[in-house]
Amino acid sequence: MNAELMLKLQAWVDGELPASEAAHIAEWVRKDAAAAALAAELKMTRGFLTGNEPEVKLPESREFHWSKIQKAIERAEAEPSPREALPWATALRRFLVPVSGLALVAFLTVLSIGIFNRDTSTGTTDELLVEEETLSRHVETSTYNSQANNMYVVYIINKDVGDDDPMDLDSDMDEDMDDSVIQ
Repeated sequence: MNAELMLKLQAWVDGELPASEAAHIAEWVRKDAAAAALAAELKMTRGFLTGNEPEVKLPESREFHWSKIQKAIERAEAEPSPREALPWATALRRFLVPVSGLALVAFLTVLSIGIFNRDTSTGTTDELLVEEETLSRHVETSTYNSQANNMYVVYIINKDVGDDDPMDLDSDMDEDMDDSVIQ
């Protein structure tokens, strides 16, 4: 038995076939034992499903239920959108947040321009000189930083080298250094 015949047999059990076709299927079921067994099984399954199907009743009538839905839709259409009902405080906040961000960027720009463009030539020599030392017991460093001349010098002294050592460069450097450098 093919699938098309099975579907016609199910339609016959459900009472969905026209009278001429239903008579033809009824004759076929009487003659064929497999078709009769399938028809009996389909009738039994249909009886179980229809007899045990719970019946759901609404607590209200169908018209009342749909009228509530229609009223809810009409109410939703009548209410203004959230964009139209914006309170003034929220609207002010939406304006002030970007403006405050722009003000912060402008302030930081002006501050950085002021820091990087300040004139350091008016300061005294002592203000422009900086001395730094390391905590190493073998090496000593001194630095000279001149922002006016855009110059940074690091002077490194090896403490382990003796006075009679030929690698002692301290004595040669001391003679060449200018008096204005702080060691």
